Parts: sequence; structure tokens; C-alpha cells
Amino acid sequence: MLTAFLTAGCCLGPLLLIPIGLTGLAGTLSIFATKHQGLLTMTTLAILALSFYFVYGCGCRKRSSIIFLWLSTLFVSGMLAYTAIAKDWFRFIH
Repeated sequence: MLTAFLTAGCCLGPLLLIPIGLTGLAGTLSIFATKHQGLLTMTTLAILALSFYFVYGCGCRKRSSIIFLWLSTLFVSGMLAYTAIAKDWFRFIH
């Protein structure tokens, strides 16, 4: 989830950090996330895929693990969707 937040950090980070007075951190996060956005996105998806393997592939079917995995998946999907909409990644669909 950290990599998903960092991926969306270029757009979402300043909106969250500036109102609480952390403008320097917001700017740094924005620059870092914009530079490495592709790497952060791929890392997020790889870690999420590995999590699915550990929960469903290895037979760890604890209810709490499954619930947390799906909550994490929804959170990551929301952050990536927000980034895609903010960066206009779907402009070719018009």
C-alpha cells in the first residue's frame, strides 16, 4: 500500500499534505513520485500479486488474511485509478 500511495503521491500527496502545513514534504513527494511513477506502479502490482499467491496459492486461508488482502486490493486499485484519471492515461479512449 505504501507504493500505491507513493505512485499517487504526485497528485494526491500535495492535496493531503499542504493543508496540514507540510508543503516541503508535499513537494518532495511529488517530485519523487513523478520521476519514478512507472517503477512504483510495477512494484505495487508485483507485491499485490505476491500477496495473492501467499494467501490463495499456499493455502493460507485465514479469514483475516483474505479480508485484509481484498481491502488492500481495493485501496491500491483506487489509488491507481485516481492517478490514471489525474494523469489522463485514458485519453486515447475518447
